[in-house]
Order: sequence, then C-alpha cells, then structure tokens
Amino acid sequence: MKINAELRTEVGTSSANRYRRENKIPAVVYNKGSETTPVLLDSKDFDKVLKELGKNGIFDIVTAEGESKQVIIKDFQSAALKYQILDVELQAITKDQKLTVTVPIILSGAEGVKEGLVSQTLNELEIETTPANIPTEFTADVSALTIGDSLTVADLSVDKEITVFNEQDETVAIVAPPTVMEEPAEPAEASDPEVIGEKEA
Repeated sequence: MKINAELRTEVGTSSANRYRRENKIPAVVYNKGSETTPVLLDSKDFDKVLKELGKNGIFDIVTAEGESKQVIIKDFQSAALKYQILDVELQAITKDQKLTVTVPIILSGAEGVKEGLVSQTLNELEIETTPANIPTEFTADVSALTIGDSLTVADLSVDKEITVFNEQDETVAIVAPPTVMEEPAEPAEASDPEVIGEKEA
C-alpha cells in the first residue's frame, strides 16, 4: 500500500492543531541513525492503513518530490473523547531488516467450550522478524479445552522465521469452573422490641 506524505515545514502545537483541522495528521519518520523527517499524512489514508494492515502496518509513503520510503507504524496517539488520530510515529525500514513488534492474540472457538469459562491471560506476543513475515494476529483455537485446561505460548502456531520473546510456558488462556452464586441467607424474623422500664399491670 502507498499513501502520499507532505513534508512538514512548521512544528509546534498551534501548527499541529491547524493541520488537524485540515484533516491532516502530523507525523515523524525515524530514519536510520538519528535523522528524523517531519511529514503530514492524510487522515483518511492513515485510517485505511489501520483498517487494512493493523497497528503494525507496513506501507510506502511517497512525497511530492517523488521520494518513497517503506515504513512501519511505530506508535500513534489518539484523542480521548472522540475518534481522531493526533500524531503518528513511523520507522523507515529495509526489506531484510529485523523488527521487534507486538502482535495481538485472538481466541477462537470459545463458544464451543460447553463447560467452564474461558479467560485470556495474554493478549499480545512480542516477536522479532523481517517486515514481510509480521502477521496481523495470532489465532488460538480453544474449542477443545475443558475445565482445568490451559493454552500456553508453546501451543501457538508460529512461523519458524519468527523469534518469540515471551516464555514458552507463559499462559495464554485457561478454562475455569463457572462461578457459583450463593443465595443470600434469609433474614431472621425480627422479634418485638423489649420496652425497658415498662411495668406489668
């Protein structure tokens, strides 16, 4: 995927806010070494990248000068009260460069577990691999699990070209017994209060 990028000549809060009102996202590209390039991305283009490629999306940015770079999303910030990407950090990469990224783990087949409750204890896997090998997600099938069973990192299907940094015995999901709700005890019948100082007739 390719999207256009405009070289950014102004930096600072006021200019960033103006760009956002124009539906442009302030971004910075980290190049090899310490050099950085400030750019602007079209908000619709970047939304498309996130939707189709995910948070570890790898794509090309092309400037008006014709310069093209392959980049990966390093980080991005979004607004708290409404959906709006505020700024983006991109890392320029090469074809054979190994990258360290986190990839989400998605559980499938939970509806097939007849007894017990499926609980996911690990949501992401930290891996290292080349750009072309980065998966959008890891899928783990839990449909065959029963109460007391667990799924670990070692049970995930991972390409041999991928290095996983998580411990192999780290738990990804477990099936626990359903919680039994105890019925509240019935309150004891209240007796008539004793009147202190009352004399019998």
